[in-house]
Amino acid sequence: MKSLPAFLATAALSVAVLTASLPALSQDRITVATLNGETVYLDEIIAVAETLPAEYQQQGIAALYPQLVDEVVNSRLAAVAGKESGIDQDEVVAEAIRTAANRVIGEAYITRKVSEQLTDEAIQTAYDAYVDDTASREQVTASHILVETEDEARAIIAQLNDGAEFAELAKEKSTGPSGPNGGELGSFGRGQMVPAFETAAFSMPAGSYSETPVQTQFGWHVLKVDDKGIEAAPSLDEMRDQIVANLSRQSFSRIVEELRVGSSLDIRPLEEVMAEARQSAAAAQ
Repeated sequence: MKSLPAFLATAALSVAVLTASLPALSQDRITVATLNGETVYLDEIIAVAETLPAEYQQQGIAALYPQLVDEVVNSRLAAVAGKESGIDQDEVVAEAIRTAANRVIGEAYITRKVSEQLTDEAIQTAYDAYVDDTASREQVTASHILVETEDEARAIIAQLNDGAEFAELAKEKSTGPSGPNGGELGSFGRGQMVPAFETAAFSMPAGSYSETPVQTQFGWHVLKVDDKGIEAAPSLDEMRDQIVANLSRQSFSRIVEELRVGSSLDIRPLEEVMAEARQSAAAAQ
């Protein structure tokens, strides 16, 4: 791992390149220092801090503040000196600058487009759709009796048909861990049980038991649905962060898909690329 000073220097230089193209944001940014009349901003310091290894981030900005400021200042002075020397015209450096600029511009474009779509109306619409989708919040309270064979399960169903108590049969015959508790599984929503078990449980009315055994990888089940209901929807405020995250992902996917329409992309096989890289390295030795 890089030492802290070396790591800071590398990170700060990258941030200096990236933030140099964002002067229009200065009116909204917080000043931490001035260097030869030019402002050093808090977001530059934070950006460097966020690139540090976890053990340094845990110390917090307060512990590293002087070093972070120094490194951003040092990188700025080095950048000025580099431009004066003409190093920014070097082919390798110029390409690195173009790459960094493309990344900043691309990320800023996508961030802005996503932000434009995250309106209060869009958030409310997504929340209303969630509230209306009661199936996703349906809950089943169920019990089961688990046995090894289908014949055993059918024999249990026959006993239930003759009036036997489900809980007593579960205590006597179930091989599952819920057997001693009468087979009680508690309440669960969709996606919490294996598919065959879930399908059977959610398709049965409350108060009924399965007329035919249900097979899963655990064995053969006889189910009893004790109760069914709809879990109350959280408030919009409680769900806002989740909704914003979901809408952001959806917007990002749409934007990227739209950008790719009409574009042409030809990717070389990795093996071919790596072979050329090895040849290039060998030729340089």
